[in-house]
Amino acid sequence: MLSDLPGISEEEKCRLLHCVVVGGGPTGVEFSGELSDFIIRDVKQRYSHVKDYIHVTLIEANEILSSFDVRLRQYATKQLIKSGVRLVQGIVKDVQPNKIILDNGEEVPYGLLVWSTGVGASPFVKSLPFPKSPGGRIGVNEWLRVPSVHDVYAIGDCSGFLESTGKEVLPALAQVAERQGKYLASLLNHVMKAGGGHANSETEADLGRPPFVYKHLGSMATVGRYKALVDLRQSKESRGISLAGFVSWFIWRSAYLTRVVSWRNRFYVAINWLTTLLFGRDISRI
Repeated sequence: MLSDLPGISEEEKCRLLHCVVVGGGPTGVEFSGELSDFIIRDVKQRYSHVKDYIHVTLIEANEILSSFDVRLRQYATKQLIKSGVRLVQGIVKDVQPNKIILDNGEEVPYGLLVWSTGVGASPFVKSLPFPKSPGGRIGVNEWLRVPSVHDVYAIGDCSGFLESTGKEVLPALAQVAERQGKYLASLLNHVMKAGGGHANSETEADLGRPPFVYKHLGSMATVGRYKALVDLRQSKESRGISLAGFVSWFIWRSAYLTRVVSWRNRFYVAINWLTTLLFGRDISRI
């Protein structure tokens, strides 16, 4: 490791072995929890001489996992702190090669910086001559079509409902894009069957089709060793099932397996999980 090189000062060792994660959404929380668990369970055994220098810091402007139930957020906070993750509330104002600067002037040195603050509209999307939804995404109507031009649809992270539709802009999640893709495929098939398939043909053909309706299937996130969160509410305000702990971790792993493409890969992933559970992670070096 670079921190083992002769002449490295104590301060420089602390910086090199400090991982900073910016963004307290599911990605940032999962990465922080898994990395901290990896450090505690595996790295400290093999590299015990630097165990006191290794640290993980998670920076979030507001609350971590803001879309989750309050009880689950509190559970996640407790588990992350218990696993050694330092939680910092602040906004990153500047990123420099060896440190980041927060809005309160605090400087946070790092050796590894992980940016997981979410997805925004790209400069290319913002430059397109289409009406925009809040946030700068391409504006679409209830049928995911760009109303200002013919034969153009937009789905996924680059699109959002126009304010005139009265619908909220959907979050930039894989399940949103997946369901939009399935809906659009069905809609285009309908256009073809209705005699479309040529320029300006979809305007009349899709009037008989129901608009796209998104129903949230829930959110899940791991927070470290055999601990996870499962929030099956439709929205922040609605009621629903919220679980935390080992059972949630098992549900999360099961749901993940269903998304793996083939049975061969599912088998490989399951075997890898089983061997890790029994023997720990393989960190051997040749």
